[in-house]
Amino acid sequence: MDGVFLVDLHTDDPRVPAMDALGLPAVAIGPPHSSGTLTAVWSHDGASVVETVRYLAALGHRRVARVAGPADFAHTAVRDAALRTACAEAGLPGPEIVHTDYTGDEGARATRRLLIAADRPTAMIFDNDIMAVAGLSVAQELGLDVPSALSIVAWDESPLTQVVRPPLSAMARDIPAYGAGAARALLSLVAGEEVADVEGEYARFVPRGSTSAPPA
Repeated sequence: MDGVFLVDLHTDDPRVPAMDALGLPAVAIGPPHSSGTLTAVWSHDGASVVETVRYLAALGHRRVARVAGPADFAHTAVRDAALRTACAEAGLPGPEIVHTDYTGDEGARATRRLLIAADRPTAMIFDNDIMAVAGLSVAQELGLDVPSALSIVAWDESPLTQVVRPPLSAMARDIPAYGAGAARALLSLVAGEEVADVEGEYARFVPRGSTSAPPA
């Protein structure tokens, strides 16, 4: 083994100091504050959250919820903090955040709990495409029209977000380019070169049929 990628970094990830101690070329896929001395390949998830919240607020949404991934993932913590800050800056109430395991079943369960609450959200952000599609199914199960009764945003666009009806608004980035940047960084480390952290383009909000102004 000449080198490794560390993915799904935790806030305090024991693999980071372990790789450092081994001296094995390693690239951490995640925010630099969690990568220690390892080269980090990352994108600014906080900027993606801010852009999305500003769009939803401009449409008139006041109650925003997010179905997130595991709470101990470093990128989840970044998104959590950015969502709370962005809502506060937009003059919105504190957002509801539910942490899950990224599966469709957990995404559906979290969506159902949020939508049957007395003060249900009018906009929901999902941390992956699988949970967003599951959330769309739950909304339809409850008789809520998307987007007139509920707006839905998926993180990381995929073909799945575009084949459902309505097609889902998403935070999209060039995943192949992101992976290629990580591969180039690791190959350079294996060759004995010094490699600085690599920041890729952050995921941009792409509006589609699943977002609109909230009900009056």
